[in-house]
Amino acid sequence: MAPEVSGWTVGMHVQHCCLTMIGVCRVLIDSAPPLPDRRFSLLTTLIFLAGRIPRGRAQAPKQVLPVAGVSGDQLVALLDESQQLLESVRAARADSWFRHFRFGVLDRDQTLKFIGIHNGHHSRIILEILAAEGAGTNSSNEVTG
Repeated sequence: MAPEVSGWTVGMHVQHCCLTMIGVCRVLIDSAPPLPDRRFSLLTTLIFLAGRIPRGRAQAPKQVLPVAGVSGDQLVALLDESQQLLESVRAARADSWFRHFRFGVLDRDQTLKFIGIHNGHHSRIILEILAAEGAGTNSSNEVTG
């Protein structure tokens, strides 16, 4: 763990990304047309154009908060479930939708873009944690949960 970078471990960031993908994909798959009214949001537009989420600007909803001590096997199961749901979402209706707590209503394609931006955000944090831990010089491939 590298508290100067993040209060979460690498495993917790992976778990959070999986929980987010699973939750978002389930909502998207279960959504019913028509797409709700959407409002213009400068924040959403800027983040989607930049493809980046600023660090330390938002709190994750409690249902996607990771817990410490998740095993590698549990993370693999979450990754598998995430992948299956993402494949289902790619085949879902274009007018499927998800309401994000900050970005508002997103259609299927915007939701997939959000997932990419979100996971990229956490991937960069993971790389910073690994760098801070000196993982580049460590021969261990272990991911702490």
